[in-house]
Amino acid sequence: MDWSFIQQNYDWLGHMVEGLVMAVVVAAIARPLYCWRDSFVIGLAFAIGHFHGREKRDYEVSVHMKPPHLDGYRFWEWNWDQATDFWPTALLLMMLLYALIARRRA
Repeated sequence: MDWSFIQQNYDWLGHMVEGLVMAVVVAAIARPLYCWRDSFVIGLAFAIGHFHGREKRDYEVSVHMKPPHLDGYRFWEWNWDQATDFWPTALLLMMLLYALIARRRA
């Protein structure tokens, strides 16, 4: 298996799987204090925030940004790799979060 091909073409998929696993782990940690539904809301929100922070930090390092790093919030300046690491994962997790919340309202 050519891992460089996977890294170049399917890196975004690995981030999605990682985000889902992270959400499940955080939900399991939150479960003793909250019902499963609320635990998954917490897990999904945590995973989205984690990926945003990680890719923002990636951008700050790549452009040698000096503190306080406020310009790192300019998503439109992130390079293609950073954007494709964050946005597909964030959108997947956000859609799951919305579906979970909408189910409660129905």
